[in-house]
Formats: sequence, C-alpha cells, structure tokens
Amino acid sequence: MQASFDPLLRRLLDGGVRRKPARRYLAELKDHLDDLIAEERRAMSDPQLAESRALCRLGSFDMLADAMIERREFQSWGHKAPFAAYLVAPAAALAAVTALTVVGVVMTVKQTHAAGAGPVPGQVAEFATGMMFFANVILPVLLAWALGAAAFRNRSALLWPACGIVALAALGSVFHVSLTLPSAMTRGEVAISPDGFMGFSAMLAAAALPYAGLLFWRAARERQAA
Repeated sequence: MQASFDPLLRRLLDGGVRRKPARRYLAELKDHLDDLIAEERRAMSDPQLAESRALCRLGSFDMLADAMIERREFQSWGHKAPFAAYLVAPAAALAAVTALTVVGVVMTVKQTHAAGAGPVPGQVAEFATGMMFFANVILPVLLAWALGAAAFRNRSALLWPACGIVALAALGSVFHVSLTLPSAMTRGEVAISPDGFMGFSAMLAAAALPYAGLLFWRAARERQAA
C-alpha cells in the first residue's frame, strides 16, 4: 500500500506553493513512484520491501517539498507579496467598486429626475437605497469572505489574512457613504458618515466569523487525522 501524499500537499501549501502546481507536482511524483515500484518488484518478490525501497529512492517528503517551495514561480501572491495580496488589493477593490456604485446611482438619479421636479420616483429611490446598502454593508463583507476563502484554500499564515479582514471592516465602517436624494426643495448630496465603533464591530464579526470557522474546522479535522 503506497504512502499518502497528503502531508506533502499540506507542506507545499504551507510553504506558499499554489494549489494547482502543487497537485500537478504530486501527480508527477505518484507516476514516478509507480515506475520505481514496478522496477523494484521486477528485482524482488516481496511487494512491501519493493515499495519501501521505491519510497527511499523517491526521497523524503521534506526534500521533495523544499525542492518545489524554493521555486518562486510556483508560489502564490499571498506568499510572495502578502501586503499587496491581503491589504492593498482588497482595499483597492472596495474603493473602486464603491466609487463605481456611487457614480452609477448618481447618474441614474440625474437621468430620471429633473432638478426641482419633486421627489425622486419610488422605484429609483429603492434602487438607490439598495445599491448604497450593497456598497456600505454587503461589499466589504463579501470581499472579506473572498479573502478568507482564498487564504484558507492556500493555507496562508494567519497574520496577513486577519489584517486584511480587519482593514476591510475598518474601511467599510469609516468610509460609510450616505446619499441624500434630491427633492423639490433640496438638492441631492453624497457624504461620508462613519458608522462608529458599533458599526465596525458588527461588520468585523460578520466578515471574520466564516474564516475563523473554517480554520477551526480544519484544525479539528487535522487533529482527528493525526
């Protein structure tokens, strides 16, 4: 019975190797091991001894992992540039999508409501409210979930993903965009109104709990397998 390559896969992912090249590398190693086992079995009658000798010829998991981890072209961006991957990119995505959402809402209101023409039509007001709720509440949490899922999949170290999730919650609560729709007496207005500590706490909890749950689940699963 051949040895499991799961520990080697975990070692590669922990070392920053992307999942796709890691799995391709393992497939190549398994094919090579099969060839070595077939060669050893032709030279001896004991299958277990043949497999043991083939594994020795293949090399230790540490040696095989180090050979792959040292090749930076196979490493994930979360390992090569964690600051950019887990802080800069998510923050830039949040700012860009929020800005596009605000611009889209403002342009929609301008196209459907003439200055001084009375209240904004109900459907447009509902659309504007929904889009601002998306930008202020849903978008930061979705980005944090995506960040956590990517970090979990790549077995990234906890520090940078945690910092990224906290940063998204902080940005989402501090740069909370408020939109005042125009009416017959007032002009429309876009402003920044921070949510405060309670808003930050609620957003951080919603953003971080799924990632924390995944980490606890994986830790429990690996303890059971040990």
